[in-house]
Amino acid sequence: MRIGNFINTLQGLAIAGLLIQGACGGGGTKGSGSTSTPPAATVNVSLTGAPADAICGDPLSVTAQVSGTTNPAVTWLVDGIQNGNPDVGTISGSGNTVTYTAPGTEGTHLLAATSVTDTTKTATAPIRIHHQTLQTPTINAPATALAGATGLSACATNPQSFATYAWSISGGTIQGPTTGTSVSFSAGQAGTLALTCRATSGTQTLSSTAHVQVQGTLPAVPLITAPTSATVGATNLVASVTQPEGSTSYSWTIVDGTITAGASSTSVTFTAGSAGTLTLTCMATNSVGNSSSQAQVQVVASAPATPVITAPSQVNAQSTSNLASIPAQSNCTYAWTITGGTISAGQGTTNLAFTAGGAGTLLLGCTVTNSSSISASAQKSIAVLTVPAQTAGFYGSGLNADDLGNQVIGWNSSVDTVNRKASIRVRATHSGTLTSIRPKFIWSTVKGGYGAGTGGNIVIQIQTDDGSSNHLPSGTVLASLQYNQPITIGNYFPLLTFSNPANLTAGQLYHVVFTNVDADPTVNYISLDHLFMWNACTSTQPLVSNTDLGLLETNTAGAWVAFVRGSTHSYSPTIQLTYGDGASQGQGYIQGFGQTSTSGWVNPKPISGTQSVRETFTVSGVDRTVTAINVRANRISGSSPLTVTIEKSDGTLVGQGTVLVPLGGAGSTSANEAWVSVKFGTPLTLQAGVGYHLVLSSPADTVHTTHALEKGNVYGFPATTYFADGYAQFNSGTGWLGWDLFAVANRTDCDLQFYFVTQ
Repeated sequence: MRIGNFINTLQGLAIAGLLIQGACGGGGTKGSGSTSTPPAATVNVSLTGAPADAICGDPLSVTAQVSGTTNPAVTWLVDGIQNGNPDVGTISGSGNTVTYTAPGTEGTHLLAATSVTDTTKTATAPIRIHHQTLQTPTINAPATALAGATGLSACATNPQSFATYAWSISGGTIQGPTTGTSVSFSAGQAGTLALTCRATSGTQTLSSTAHVQVQGTLPAVPLITAPTSATVGATNLVASVTQPEGSTSYSWTIVDGTITAGASSTSVTFTAGSAGTLTLTCMATNSVGNSSSQAQVQVVASAPATPVITAPSQVNAQSTSNLASIPAQSNCTYAWTITGGTISAGQGTTNLAFTAGGAGTLLLGCTVTNSSSISASAQKSIAVLTVPAQTAGFYGSGLNADDLGNQVIGWNSSVDTVNRKASIRVRATHSGTLTSIRPKFIWSTVKGGYGAGTGGNIVIQIQTDDGSSNHLPSGTVLASLQYNQPITIGNYFPLLTFSNPANLTAGQLYHVVFTNVDADPTVNYISLDHLFMWNACTSTQPLVSNTDLGLLETNTAGAWVAFVRGSTHSYSPTIQLTYGDGASQGQGYIQGFGQTSTSGWVNPKPISGTQSVRETFTVSGVDRTVTAINVRANRISGSSPLTVTIEKSDGTLVGQGTVLVPLGGAGSTSANEAWVSVKFGTPLTLQAGVGYHLVLSSPADTVHTTHALEKGNVYGFPATTYFADGYAQFNSGTGWLGWDLFAVANRTDCDLQFYFVTQ
């Protein structure tokens, strides 16, 4: 019953009582003579302990106090319902003090106590019933868990009976019910798992989230694949993890060996140490921790690698400063032997200098011994020529150059309009079968115009001369080969062998023709590199004619013409021709930079006062009777002549003269050098096997300069293609040193520009 209806009912009952009292009321007349009765006591009912507000389900102790009667009994009602019910709240107990239990739903209910003696007397107390305030759930969950862990649990530590609870998860899976004050769940991948509990009461909803750090498992112990054995010093050995895991890093350490690559990867490259057991350790690490394993390699002693002797295939009789070398090997010693010559320097090292004996065969041997006293040996046979390869009537380098210049084989589209061929014209000095050639190619990764792409596909032919006054290639091919992608191969001085050699006749002219047959010679091309003279003369070289050693190219019409660039420039090719019987010819000087301005790669030497230059040499073959000496030099300043001295190695004067060198001055391009000659009044004899110095000096009031030519002996050019009996030196005032060039000091592979005139 609603509270308003209940109050109206109580009021109606009171009015009816009053009407009844009036109808029966004892009003008599005055004359009745009755005696008046004192009025009855008034019954009063009041309630104590009834609050204005209560929580759903709370038990409340309430007392009804009755006065004005000897019977205190009351009747208890809730919203007019005696003793109430679950919807409005229930009365339990008896007497004047009872327990009112609030209902489970919200609302306002009227608690009433009515006197049994006087039912018109009632005490009431309205009570507002409401739910307890909803609280944000507090979650108790593990702080960490392993990836994939199951049976994990969490609960709300402050549950409220009137609220319902629901769970959700991210980074894992709920196992079982998703409602209730507790939940069971499993963890997913490593990372952060979010577990959310949502409390709901009526229209109220509150939630909280607990975060669980999901840790991955320890990495699996690395399974290492590695060689079971290796030899002492073995290189490029590889070990690896066969089943690497994701999100895991790997690191390697080694005992009795050296890691050369991959120390922080799944694959490691290493070098074996000394004989014994080499131990590799691999550690796997992830966010949880690490694990490791080891592999052992038994290192055993073995023979060193068989030495490969690099040395010229032929040298001149009695020639000095010949060089041989072998690759170095770790923890090894070296012992050289020689037959048909003598060791000059380098015994016990990987680099040997030797002097040839008489004509015939020289045999070099080298034995390499490791720390276990195990040895490996090799030999190399070298032909010793009877007569040095010099133009008849001359002895010396006999060449000049100011610089280097390239000749494109192909099509440099930035400066040209055609695919150009190139030809090196040579006169054969030997009759025999031409088996191979060695050109000089050039390209650059920092300067354009020399080559591009792969270098192209180069067809090289030996053609006869057409016999005309211009001496052009005839088109008749005696031998041919194809050399593909020279830039990719990366050899500037390749020795190229013909599968079907050509037969050459001494005294005849031949052409080495280069054609780029690449599908796109504008993309893939290369150049030949030549000695270059800034100021051309009738003959580019003093001892050989342009006819006998020349260069040609095809023009825009495809016709052969002389190769020239600029009206005053001329070129000499670098080329080696090798015959089947071991003979060879050619021009083996590979560099001739001679600018007077000093830089890191060009070093003209001053000749003035205590500064001087010389060619030190030992005469090979036979005695040489000389009538003059020709040298190439420049006068920068002053007016004094250049002094040319020939002396023995012990300082004994053999001959001397002076000559005024033309004043060329300093230049940034041309060396401005000129050939000058000193004639001897009496011919001089240079004895075979004796060491000499050709010294160029000048008074301090005059500055001369000269530069040296680099010979290609270290690149395989034979002694027949350059002056093999000596090398250039300079004295800056503190002592004699070998020439320095391209930032390499004290070299023995450079010659002055000089030649003796012989009888």
